[in-house]
Amino acid sequence: MSEKRVPVDQLVDRTLIRKDGRPPTPAELRAALPAGWKLDDDGEHAVRDLRLFFSQSWVLVLGLVMFGAAGIGLFASTFPRGERALVRVAILLVVMVVIGGVIGPLVTRALMRRAGKDPE
Repeated sequence: MSEKRVPVDQLVDRTLIRKDGRPPTPAELRAALPAGWKLDDDGEHAVRDLRLFFSQSWVLVLGLVMFGAAGIGLFASTFPRGERALVRVAILLVVMVVIGGVIGPLVTRALMRRAGKDPE
């Protein structure tokens, strides 16, 4: 299901949506699609909804900022004064950005796979 466009019938059983025999409306199809998919303009195909990843990424950013601030707050008294302190803080910030840029996306992909959603 990693294709760009797939028929809605591969993702949703239309017969289960409406019991009265009429075809489902586009709103009902949108509601029945799995998370991470949205109805295409033609109403017959579904495409990956990348907004899902933008809506969930704030959790990672907020966690990095909070734990980084807590780490700096806890260890600020152990830092030397002057230029050495600025160098250590800069090194910690670089390490935090690298970890957030590499580890964060890996964790997100693993969680999305475990939840049954293909992250690509």
